[in-house]
Amino acid sequence: MRCFIGLDLHSTEKLALDSWRQQALPEVTARNMFTLSDGRAQNEGRRSGGRGSDGRGNKSKDSKGKRRDSGASQPYAVNAANYHMTLSFLGHITHRQHEALVAELDTLVHTPFSLTLDTTGIWNGPKILFAAPESPPVELMALAKSTRKAARAATIEVDGKGFSPHVTVIRKATVALPVPLYTPHVEMHASAFHLFESVSTPQGVTYPIRQSWNLRHNMSVREKLRRGINDE
Repeated sequence: MRCFIGLDLHSTEKLALDSWRQQALPEVTARNMFTLSDGRAQNEGRRSGGRGSDGRGNKSKDSKGKRRDSGASQPYAVNAANYHMTLSFLGHITHRQHEALVAELDTLVHTPFSLTLDTTGIWNGPKILFAAPESPPVELMALAKSTRKAARAATIEVDGKGFSPHVTVIRKATVALPVPLYTPHVEMHASAFHLFESVSTPQGVTYPIRQSWNLRHNMSVREKLRRGINDE
């Protein structure tokens, strides 16, 4: 199966980030949608006169008779349900690697933490616009390092590049994409990390969580009680 280790956002955090995206980048809509000059969004190819359509829902042809789909290269918003922060991308793993990975991840001990998604950027390679913490907490960086070490111990090859925490908000983004009207400010609280599977469906890719590990404060029970901390 095709997997990655990452953090999930709480439903309220996903809604807050999606609300920012809609207000800061109103030009970008969901996939297979485009925005007309008067600001109205329509399904591509659904109505007569739609871009890339001949009025019957078919893709139009260029002057050389080749089919073209103008929506195929248009930026589109990621479904808010798919918002996540990848810690370690694993790719396709075998059943044996999966078992070894779970055993390694079971041994990790890291504390809960919070961060703020308060900056954005565009990566030209994968063509994404993302929201990210301008000052990533040390706990996040340590957790990402540990999960990558666990993956390697399970004989899974992981990217050797430095970890850059981010949440993908828009795909097929280029430098031509308008600058967001304002920066986000979304508080994100991490109390667990997860093993996600990447599943392709007729409606698009989904990321179901296959297994989870709680983050726990590394302190005595007495100290937890004194601070009012409950890891359960």
